[in-house]
Amino acid sequence: MSTLQHIRANGITQAVAVAGEGPALVLLHGLGWDHSLWTRELTAYADRYRVIAPDLRGHGRTDKPDAPYSIAQYAADIAGLLDTLGVTRAAVLGFSLGGAILMRLAADRPDLVGEAVFACCGAGSTAQGEAGTEAMLDRAAGLGARRFAEEQAETVWSPAWARAHPERVAAFIGWRASMDQAALARAFRSGYGTDHWGLLPGIAVPSLVLAADQDSFCDVPTLRRIAAALPDAEFALITGSGHQISIEQPEQFDRALLPFLDRAWPAKAGAAA
Repeated sequence: MSTLQHIRANGITQAVAVAGEGPALVLLHGLGWDHSLWTRELTAYADRYRVIAPDLRGHGRTDKPDAPYSIAQYAADIAGLLDTLGVTRAAVLGFSLGGAILMRLAADRPDLVGEAVFACCGAGSTAQGEAGTEAMLDRAAGLGARRFAEEQAETVWSPAWARAHPERVAAFIGWRASMDQAALARAFRSGYGTDHWGLLPGIAVPSLVLAADQDSFCDVPTLRRIAAALPDAEFALITGSGHQISIEQPEQFDRALLPFLDRAWPAKAGAAA
């Protein structure tokens, strides 16, 4: 069972779910989520790892300062959190926004990242993408929180999964609509101006890149390009899934992730934090 701790680090109070003992495995959620994205993993992986799943700045029960957010700031938040928790080296999985944060964390604090997993993420922003985000946020302001959450739900999940799990989609819509919408907008803008392609060749730790074949946010060619740019990376494709691979295809997710962790992380970290 996980415990939810509140840790003061990098100038904010961060909520973080922690479960298990052993080598540290840090799970970074995507934009518009919180540590509950990893509810299954916090239980299923706790017999193998010390699983650490924080709520990012502006999300969940972590502070939501009324100021712009950035990927560099998110990475500093995670570094400060791990320092405070006494974690000296960890395997880190970054999903979506979390993957961009992991790229910056690995570049800024290579001492902390012993193994990296990049799931359904990009490596930089574009002017076109930022303009699209601004148009979406303008539309969201007119739609209201619930209608915007419904619109997001149409793109987050694969159509087949959404049809088969209407109750899960409805729960997501209600939950997303209840979020602090101003903080959510700041998170949407956090990646503006980033270009992490130049960072990737310097991330020399064993890495795994995960892509989904029906992901409407992060296409497979981009994830393959990320894997090719990393010095020591494996690539795995999750089939029959939209963006939320750990929820839509948990068995495939585990089959890709856990053997990789077994090969690369415990052998390097032993029982260290």
